[in-house]
Amino acid sequence: MARILLLDDEANLRRTLGRLLEREGHQVVAGSRFAELEAHIRPGGFDVLLSDIVMPDFDGMQVLHEVTQRRGCSEPVLLVTGLPTLETASEAVRNGAFDYISKPITKERLLEAVARAVRHVELLRERDRARNKELDLLKNLAILGQEASFLTHEIRTPITSLRHALAAVADKLGVAERVVVESLVQNIQRIERLLTHTLSFAKPLELDLEEFDLADAARSSVRQIEALPFRQGVDIRIEAPAEAVVVSADRQFVEEAVVNLLRNACEACGRDGRILVSVQAEHDSGWIEVLDNGPGVPIAQRDEIFRLFRSSKEGGTGVGLAFSRKIAESHHGTLDLVDAPTNGACFRLTLPSRVDSHLRLVSKAASNS
Repeated sequence: MARILLLDDEANLRRTLGRLLEREGHQVVAGSRFAELEAHIRPGGFDVLLSDIVMPDFDGMQVLHEVTQRRGCSEPVLLVTGLPTLETASEAVRNGAFDYISKPITKERLLEAVARAVRHVELLRERDRARNKELDLLKNLAILGQEASFLTHEIRTPITSLRHALAAVADKLGVAERVVVESLVQNIQRIERLLTHTLSFAKPLELDLEEFDLADAARSSVRQIEALPFRQGVDIRIEAPAEAVVVSADRQFVEEAVVNLLRNACEACGRDGRILVSVQAEHDSGWIEVLDNGPGVPIAQRDEIFRLFRSSKEGGTGVGLAFSRKIAESHHGTLDLVDAPTNGACFRLTLPSRVDSHLRLVSKAASNS
């Protein structure tokens, strides 16, 4: 099950503990001196180290320091002591010991401590594997982002040509044939939108920071959707304080995020729907809430809606909310689904009133690249 290093200068105790652990299926490497096990003590070279505290040449506290501090091992170390005191336990834990076992050692106490240590190291390695997978994903996204402009040009050019050609053909066809061609054109336009949003999501955002009134941005976002089909019949109201709610952000990206929220809200509540856009200042931030009177978001879908390519709408791309959250997080802000006072959905976009020096430097570097 686990590779356990056993360090104890008492030969009889060392043999007894070794047999107990081997009967449980563990692989045991035992030694009476640190030098005998030194080659195995490295990150990943063992799963658990069990060491006596009192030894003639290299005591347990020295072993602990060597393992955790000098060699950087995160694997758990169990210390065995014949004089258990609160001071001994505190010192062991302060220096990085996972646990300590008092003599005389019982089988139950030994196996319980080792089992917890083995589970601990398994969790650490699962975490490391997950981090490595995430890093690989981020690297791949970074590469995709770097090539986004090239991909957009190479893929969009033939798609655009095909769309224009089909549109020209549709003008010369009868009504029935034209309906089919126009449907093809609409599907091509959807592919273009999906391509643009996906590549934009992968590409790092280059922020053009400025200070502006969040209420003005909200009103501008509402104006941008006025002529769109899904907007027709929907009553949209804006509530904002008399004083400006000033934030430091990239206004174009912020308005794009709000337009995405408005689009989703309009599609959710349909004709004769009602949407309330609220703007407020709070501490060192400002926020916009978009509340609709639609059916709301089912509990089972609330963890999924911000994930890329997840959409419950027919014909939806599943990119809008993911990209809007990326906009928020690129500003050190947030985009969340919050509790609504009605049965509808309520999304809150929060942005900082001031930008810290790190974000400003990132933005400046991006604009100069």
